[in-house]
Amino acid sequence: MNISSKELISKMKATLNNIGYDLSKAIIELGQVSRSERRDRGESFSIEEHLKGLILAMLSNQRPWGPIVENMEKITEIFYGFQIEKIKQADKSSLATQLKDIKCGNRSIDKQMESLDYNIRIFEQIEVVYGSLDQYVVNDTPDNIAWELGQGRKYKLKQMGYTLALEYLRNVGVKAIKPDLHIRRIIGDERLNLYSGYPSEIETVKIMGTIAEESGVNLTYLDNLMWLYCAVDYANICGSDPKCNLCELQQSCNMGVSKQAV
Repeated sequence: MNISSKELISKMKATLNNIGYDLSKAIIELGQVSRSERRDRGESFSIEEHLKGLILAMLSNQRPWGPIVENMEKITEIFYGFQIEKIKQADKSSLATQLKDIKCGNRSIDKQMESLDYNIRIFEQIEVVYGSLDQYVVNDTPDNIAWELGQGRKYKLKQMGYTLALEYLRNVGVKAIKPDLHIRRIIGDERLNLYSGYPSEIETVKIMGTIAEESGVNLTYLDNLMWLYCAVDYANICGSDPKCNLCELQQSCNMGVSKQAV
């Protein structure tokens, strides 16, 4: 890495400031950092909040996040304010149809909705054993909890892999990284070259954890910053078609250097 962790973050923030992007507002709107601060203060999250976090993680799968945010009020209505008993009784195909109608579905939405009753039962089993979902999600590292929920045997959730499980954990205030396409791409050797090749999900989590530790920032904040930097509905600096001419990191980035050489 030819740039320090603190300088990396500083230059990303400088780039966003240069283009007039309101990073603070975007972080507040995502809400994950504020939820991590809630957990730091010792506040608890209800089972309904956990279910909401799970559903929103599902909805984020392989699709832009912007339309979900724009329709959050409608989504809350569709899921009866995330009241568990009402969701249990709901027609799951109707839930999927309503989400499609507001353009908030994804290619797995029918199966995701079909899985809700099963996943609620898993949540309820966890509460019996641990006393609450809150106690469960902090009884081990985020990595291990996400692996169990996404890939394990005892509490494996349907339609949830390792990455989406990390997103769920962040939605209930656990500091974590979601190693999605944007973040894996920007830290790989085609861009910032923090890893030789295209990093796996687990390798991405490790690299981002090191950056957060070295820079002294909240892990969730780091994830949000880097994701907002890349995502098409947000700052869109380092997406699939990077705007290297706007980026303060171009001298430290293989893509930026190669574009300058042309």
